[in-house]
Amino acid sequence: MSPLNKGRAKPGNIKRLIVWYVTWTAITVIVVSILTGFVFSLPIWQVSSVKIAGNNYLPESKIISTARITAGENIFLIDLDEVGSRFLNIIQIKGVKIRRKLPGTIVIEIKERAPFAIAVIGGTTSLIDNEGYIIAKGNLGSSIYRLGIAKCPVIRGISKKSLEKGIRLNAADRIFVRSALDMLSKFMDIGTIQMDVGNREDMIIYVEDILKVKIGDQNEIERKTRIIKALLSSVTGKWNKVAYIDVRVPDSPVIRFR
Repeated sequence: MSPLNKGRAKPGNIKRLIVWYVTWTAITVIVVSILTGFVFSLPIWQVSSVKIAGNNYLPESKIISTARITAGENIFLIDLDEVGSRFLNIIQIKGVKIRRKLPGTIVIEIKERAPFAIAVIGGTTSLIDNEGYIIAKGNLGSSIYRLGIAKCPVIRGISKKSLEKGIRLNAADRIFVRSALDMLSKFMDIGTIQMDVGNREDMIIYVEDILKVKIGDQNEIERKTRIIKALLSSVTGKWNKVAYIDVRVPDSPVIRFR
């Protein structure tokens, strides 16, 4: 036998080596699978609690009932995406994250829509968030947001017909309301304001339900709000004697006394 042939492995030996490798690989996979299944089926991985985080207004009971997570269910068999999808139709919830906290806890992190303004829409008093979504309506004093509405401005003059799908201010309304309140908030406490936006060319606000201020259109709105702030300080303690403040022509502001 030549030295070259002597150094080569025999075909039979190679075949036996492959069979041995495949057999032991299969046995290893089966054993690992059995052990993994056994470990994951232990009672320690059963859901024992559901923790709620991030909710300021929505009661935990509502969140837990919506999640529909069964105590004792294997924590690894719960479809977190499916649980999250159950919250999509709750308008008060802006976002939700579901995660496992081993060994037996599911954590639900809620991002709520917070009260931004009270809007009178077609004669119905509603509460909207900063994206224009209606998160409550009707008797707000008895709603879950009753403690959050005290600092909300009041918006009047919005048409019910202009709502998107009946649940949100349309783009024009929400942009206008948001920009107007953002501007006013730089110079005064917007929680004391009532604003009538029914006529965009002749907007009116009421400060603390008493003092009427005629703003007019949106032109030079920042300058107008600066003038309003200055004029308000000049009539401190005399509001009951003022019929209105008029800054529609910012070059010639007017304080009309009764």
